[in-house]
Amino acid sequence: MMKHTLFCMAALTCALSVSAKPAAPMTAADKLAATRVVAAAMPDRALKDWMTKGAYNRWQTLYGGMIAPNGRSPMIADFFSHAVLLTGREDAQNGIYAFYNPLQDNILLLQTDNQESVPRIEDFVFMTGCDFRGETLKAKESPRAIAPTGGDLDTVLLGNVAEVARIFHAAFPAGAKGAPSLGKFRKFADSADKVAANAALRLALLERFTRPEANADAVKAAELADLLWKGNAAEIRNACRFPGDDAVGAELCAALPERVKKSMAPVLYFRDREGRALFGFASHLMPESLVLFRTSAKEKPLCVFLPLAEKFADVK
Repeated sequence: MMKHTLFCMAALTCALSVSAKPAAPMTAADKLAATRVVAAAMPDRALKDWMTKGAYNRWQTLYGGMIAPNGRSPMIADFFSHAVLLTGREDAQNGIYAFYNPLQDNILLLQTDNQESVPRIEDFVFMTGCDFRGETLKAKESPRAIAPTGGDLDTVLLGNVAEVARIFHAAFPAGAKGAPSLGKFRKFADSADKVAANAALRLALLERFTRPEANADAVKAAELADLLWKGNAAEIRNACRFPGDDAVGAELCAALPERVKKSMAPVLYFRDREGRALFGFASHLMPESLVLFRTSAKEKPLCVFLPLAEKFADVK
């Protein structure tokens, strides 16, 4: 995992300054971000209330198969649990937004009516990150963000967020005139199978964490979770190594809001050929903050705090 000093310093500044800012009226984007948490908990019910009747009927036609008759949907719940929000052109009447889940590498583009108390989804395109970025996978090749086969996962995740944000803002600039439209991405509106495949693969790989052969890793993950929940900056520094010996990640972890720290849970789990485990921890309350730990038998865990919000992803 590479060194992210600039990313971390920027994120730390943001995290430590939030409490100092006076309360401001909620924007349409703020309301969408809050509704994301509801959609993660109750996917079908939330989407039915969130969408216009026409949009929901089209959702049911394209993606209804991803939601069980009882309204449960692990894939859609996981999508909203770890999706970061992108904001394009918006005003009091309407707007263009996107939820991008870098762990699933899926993106949901939204066109909304902003005149109601909560912006209503009038149109949408749900597609894979690879399609959105114009990448072509080889036969039987999986997205590197979901099933990394080489290189640094943190680099892949940050690179994907940065490229998705770049393409999104180029397509939907904040100052654009006229009514917004998702027309240029309409050709991907029937990509349900590819979206579902990404989501299913991610959950299948994470499910390995619950198998008997992963018991030792589960114990280690519990120790790391306890460190995130209860540890202060000094305790996290003492328990971990950091890229380039820069321990700013300890301050970032400790600076997370208490309710976020208490809801940090394993969201990524991999083992490499050398037998080292890689864990990712995140909270559904703040999906833009991801903490990665690389463990080995001989050293302290390597800790990387990864800010996945778009304002940090393109920092050089």
